[in-house]
Parts: sequence; C-alpha cells; structure tokens
Amino acid sequence: MNFKPAPIPENERNRILAVEKTGILDVINEEIYHIYSHLARKLTGCPLSWANVMDSERQYNFVMDAQDIEEKEKENFRENPRSTSFCQYALRSTEPLIINDLTKSNIFMDHTSVKKVDGPRFYAAFPLVNSDGYILGSLCVQDKRVRRLSKETVRLMKTLASKLSHQLDIQTKQRTKTAEGVLQAMTAINAQFSDITLKNAISLMRYFSNSPISTSDKNLLRKLDILDKDLRLTKDSRQLLKTLNLDASILRRMKIATSGQEELTNLFKALG
Repeated sequence: MNFKPAPIPENERNRILAVEKTGILDVINEEIYHIYSHLARKLTGCPLSWANVMDSERQYNFVMDAQDIEEKEKENFRENPRSTSFCQYALRSTEPLIINDLTKSNIFMDHTSVKKVDGPRFYAAFPLVNSDGYILGSLCVQDKRVRRLSKETVRLMKTLASKLSHQLDIQTKQRTKTAEGVLQAMTAINAQFSDITLKNAISLMRYFSNSPISTSDKNLLRKLDILDKDLRLTKDSRQLLKTLNLDASILRRMKIATSGQEELTNLFKALG
C-alpha cells in the first residue's frame, strides 16, 4: 500500500489566508524562532525538531534544530511537498499528534521514509493555533527510535507550541499595521503627486524609511521636486511626511525592495 494524503480541512481557504498573513512563508528568520525548536528538542530528548506552516502545496519549515544537520545544510530541508509530509495530519485537530512507533501506525507505516531501515520511528506534532483558531502548522520532534513522552513533557510541549503561536500572532499584527501604513502612504503620495509611478512611489517610501535608494532613483525624485538639488526633502515632501505621521516602527518595517511590487503584494495579504 501507498501513503495516503490527509483529508483537506473544511476551513482550508481561510486557514491558508491566515498562514499568508503571518508573512513567514519563504522568510528565513531563524534567530527569532530558534529557541522554540531548541527547547522542543531538549524537552523531548529527540535529535530533530522543527516548526512549520502549511500552505496548499507544501510544508515550509521556518526553523530547525538537529544534531546532525549543519546550518549550511538546512536549506535542503527548508520545504517539502504537503502530499508526502507527516505534518499534514497535524492540521486535523488542535490536539497533539503523537506516534510512538511509526511502523505500527495505520497512517504512516506505508510512508517511504518509514519503510527504510534507518527511517524515523517516533514523531510528534504540536499544532500552532492562531488567535482565530486556525491551525497554521506545527511544532514537531522526531527520532529514529521508538519513544514515549511523559504527560509532563506533553504538557510542556503544548505550552511551548502555544507560546510560538502567540509569537506568530504578534508578527501577523505587526504586518497588518505595516500594510495599513504602507497603504495610507501610497494613497497620500498619489494624492499629492498624481503623476507618480508605482516605482517612484516605492522609492519615496524607501527614502522616508531611511532605506538606501539608487542614484537613478534619487535623480527621478529630484525631477519630481520631491528632493531638492542637495537631495533633501522639498517643502511639499516634508509636508507629506508630516501629513502621513507614520509611526517610526512602521517606517522601519517598510523595507521594500527596489522593484517593490511583489513585496507590496505579499505585504497587502496581511490585510486579508
């Protein structure tokens, strides 16, 4: 028999939107989350731990902690197809999924990796549930030998997963606030400079947020009378900045790349 994918959750569309709102997909920022993965490994004694989010096609592992995986090797394990992942089954319930012996599990015994002589034997996933009740992914541990977790360890792991879920909620709220700030800025810029292109508007926002812009972008902003000949903000631009009255933390988070359009599209997903 072959390994069968898990049924799709009934709330899948909204669940995926919740995942996208976190902004964590395809973003490597392990220093923020490493403590959760590291503690999971220490609490359970397992040699491998990771945390992931799940979109429609893949499992994205945004942090990992392992005895036998070097930092430079992590990218080889950064994502894997949802259809063959263990963690897709952790989307079915907010309760932990704990499999003491994968070779005896009706769900996992036919998985390609489990059939290997040196394949995984123990697996546990603790769902990452956001404040709206959507399961974004899971905090997981794995071992090549059969294990059992004590009730206390399970309790501690559930608490750890809850703390990580809260961290993701905080990040989502920050992205929403940033997206609202960017939208406000784009609207105000367009009102004051009706002929400005999206590229030049992005350059102006980058300039407002003290991010570096190219010489050519500076020259374009000069032609639009946004910058004066000394590359300082003109009176109208200073008034615009005052009108925006953006929170300093929002300006710092406006780290939009030079092209900007894809980054803006991803950022506006935070608004739903």
